[in-house]
Amino acid sequence: MKLSPLEQGLYDAISQLEIIDAHEHLPPELVRTEAKADVFTLFSHYTRSDLNCAGMSDRDYVLTQNHDLPLDYRWGLFAPYWEQIRHDSYARAALLAARKFYGAEDINADTYVAISERMAAANTPGIYQRVLGDACSIRTALTQCQRTDLGTPLLTPVMPMVPNLWGGGTWRDIIEMGKETSGAINTFEDYLAAQQAYILRVKREGAVGLKMVSNPYGPPDLPAARECFEQLRAGTVKELPGCNALRDLIMDESIRFAGEQDLVVCVHTGYWGDFRQLDPLHMIPMLQRHLGVRFDIYHVGYPWVRPALMLGKQFTNVWLNFCWTHLISQRFAMDALDEAIDLLPMNKLLGFGGDYGQPVEKVYGHLTMARENMARVLAARIERGTMTESAALGLTRKWLWENPRELYRLK
Repeated sequence: MKLSPLEQGLYDAISQLEIIDAHEHLPPELVRTEAKADVFTLFSHYTRSDLNCAGMSDRDYVLTQNHDLPLDYRWGLFAPYWEQIRHDSYARAALLAARKFYGAEDINADTYVAISERMAAANTPGIYQRVLGDACSIRTALTQCQRTDLGTPLLTPVMPMVPNLWGGGTWRDIIEMGKETSGAINTFEDYLAAQQAYILRVKREGAVGLKMVSNPYGPPDLPAARECFEQLRAGTVKELPGCNALRDLIMDESIRFAGEQDLVVCVHTGYWGDFRQLDPLHMIPMLQRHLGVRFDIYHVGYPWVRPALMLGKQFTNVWLNFCWTHLISQRFAMDALDEAIDLLPMNKLLGFGGDYGQPVEKVYGHLTMARENMARVLAARIERGTMTESAALGLTRKWLWENPRELYRLK
């Protein structure tokens, strides 16, 4: 992105800051280095949905990730759809990563072989330090990969709020929780105790937050929750519907207990799947019931950006997280950031989270886009005379370091 001299100066200064990455899905480094890597690793996450939207079948996409097939065959499947998505924000992160780490100004028919060879050669222990630590100045990334044995201070775990109960839930899901207390689940109280034991365990193992989604939740109803539990235990119901009283009460009790344990409740809102079910406003009853619990609202609620910002405006226990947002659309992220400066106390914003799994290189691409967005938004305010350059850089330090550090009680 071409920047003005003022924007470039801000970008360069922001690039010197140490960063706490406020949301990833990165697994332990060994998961990455034990897998084969080539150019298609750069398209193993969000770009998949854009390729599908452009017309690529799931079958062909899966074939591009099959390293037993010839590279040129896979490129032939991929290339027509790459031309359709190469200008969107998802794709830009891949292009920036290919340039930074593998010396390619573009990903095309002339470069994909060389990129693949260089990626294979670089896929060795230390890749997380080279990408996250050295290239990005990330000191730790809050990552959600369903495990706490991450093996490096570069990653800090965030775990699911209620394992095995994202959907309706089955009796098998419930008895699986018995391992947390080394006992059988016979009563509703057993299940609740096991859920609390799970939260205590993952906290001991280093988790600093628990993740949920902003589905519609009913108010906690203990008799109705017990009835659902008994239906599953007796086998009169094989699986509860997605919205049910057992889920609602367990989730509510888990949020309360998380607050007692000084853990952050991380909330996926907005974009993904049937995003009608992920409206950030679904969280208002929870926020009202649990005013002492800290909530990190992911993705600024996109596409419900203004409602999400209003949660931060209205509730003292809400923070707004710009994870994923710069990657969804740079234009949207700049508009949201500019409006957030008008609306919110500046200690309530978390500026960046790459939101990636295996393609760690794209964290750098996304971070580059985030730094550009911050530089452009703040430069415009400096030029309007509403902010000094020193104040602008102070804000970026808050967004990228101080706020996530304080919210998550990081040492």
